[in-house]
Amino acid sequence: MLDMIRSDSSQVVNESIPQIYTKATEMRQIYRKIDKLEAFVKMIGNSVAGLEERVTKAETDLGAFPSTFKKILHTISMPSFLNKSSSSRQQQTLYEPPVLFKTEDYFPCLNEAPY
Repeated sequence: MLDMIRSDSSQVVNESIPQIYTKATEMRQIYRKIDKLEAFVKMIGNSVAGLEERVTKAETDLGAFPSTFKKILHTISMPSFLNKSSSSRQQQTLYEPPVLFKTEDYFPCLNEAPY
């Protein structure tokens, strides 16, 4: 029985521990990739939040009136005093496109052709 225990112990030391060490090394690489992916997801979340704020501001500034109602109202003739736009709408700021990330910067393998 003592020989069996020694045999099992030597097998663990000679075979299992190196395998565990190799897997642990592989797992560290996977953990680094997960950390990078979490940072990427956070960056995307911040970007989306910023875009949502801009859309909300644009809707507030320009009005978010459904287009079907606009079409209906344009077909109806209105007195000229109702057609005048408010001065705040006439002073619209110029559109500045947001700075967006490029997926290729984070996933360079996507630049390659799929086939």
